[in-house]
Amino acid sequence: MQGHDGRRNAREGRWPCVPLGALVECLDARRIPLSRAQRARCPGHVPYHGASGVIGHVDRALFDGPLVLLGEDGAPFLDPARDVAFFHEGPLWAGNHVHVLRPRAGVDGRFVAHALNTVAYDAYVEGATRPKLTRARMNSLPVPCPPPACQRRIARELDGALARIARQLHELSVQAALAREQADAALWHAVQPDGGHPVRLLGSVFDIVGGGTPPTARADCWGGDVPWLTPADLPAGAPVRLRHGARGLSIAGLAACRATLVPPGALVVSTRAPVGRVGMTEVAVSVSQGCKALVPRGGDVALDYAAFLLRAHAPVLRQRAGGSVFAEVDTATLASLELPLPPLPVQRAVARTAWATMARLAAQDAAHAAMVAALHEYRPALRHARVAGLAED
Repeated sequence: MQGHDGRRNAREGRWPCVPLGALVECLDARRIPLSRAQRARCPGHVPYHGASGVIGHVDRALFDGPLVLLGEDGAPFLDPARDVAFFHEGPLWAGNHVHVLRPRAGVDGRFVAHALNTVAYDAYVEGATRPKLTRARMNSLPVPCPPPACQRRIARELDGALARIARQLHELSVQAALAREQADAALWHAVQPDGGHPVRLLGSVFDIVGGGTPPTARADCWGGDVPWLTPADLPAGAPVRLRHGARGLSIAGLAACRATLVPPGALVVSTRAPVGRVGMTEVAVSVSQGCKALVPRGGDVALDYAAFLLRAHAPVLRQRAGGSVFAEVDTATLASLELPLPPLPVQRAVARTAWATMARLAAQDAAHAAMVAALHEYRPALRHARVAGLAED
């Protein structure tokens, strides 16, 4: 048996299992694949189904439901959080990456689709990089087979329960987006010092140092002791103090690119994909071209205050980012940011407020993530219990 959040073996339940081929008729021979360009030439309202769901619409149908669609290759067979089988009612066109199955008389297609999303496919699919479920192995899949009336009732109850879970997840997603906006606003408010204070351009307070990446094919450039930071090494939330990134450069690697060592006590801000993440260095580091290092020019700025102030400007930086391929903030744009610079005691007090604000927001994020994780765990567990007959009254 797999973990409680994974797909399970259907034989664990109270219902007898039969091979899938005894429950459905395979219509794969009637499939006709259409490329994206071909679909664009015949727009319409008939769904075109691929391995993992509807990927377009065309003007005519090859099939008419009720049908069960089960991925053949490229479907997420090994990811229990994602569906690989779908029920469809009505006209449909299907390509050759999905099995098209018609339920036999007395078989509820909705139930079969739910059941196929509980199967542990690792014993049935072939291929490591692009798993494929052949027709022969598909026909042998064990599927619980309760009486027809039970199939209909279980399918109806699962449709309702999973729809409610989907609505909850959507609502949580909306709440998360609002929370991110509120977090940006709360941080912006937290770093605004009271009273009138001089405003300085960032470029007048910090030296801005760019970065680079050595040739990836040169093994002698990598794996050394020179810390090298990329946007992925910077936190999405509050700034953190950094001593290393996921990868290090050798001395040869540092010499082979535009990266230079910046001293401890500098800021690192991501200026490309994503923009606006911030870290504080505790050791000498180098950065990739997706970051800029900010080295203070004097002692009139507290590093954590400047870090939070820069993090609070992340929405502003994202708005000002340019680039045709991906959003990027150039040195001139970064240097033009206006920063209030109160006396050091005020800066430190503002930083303490910002730390407290970010800690509170992080706790909210953790609680939200826990709810989302619980729903994603509950969804396959509920489906398995109902399909297998383990939750029957």
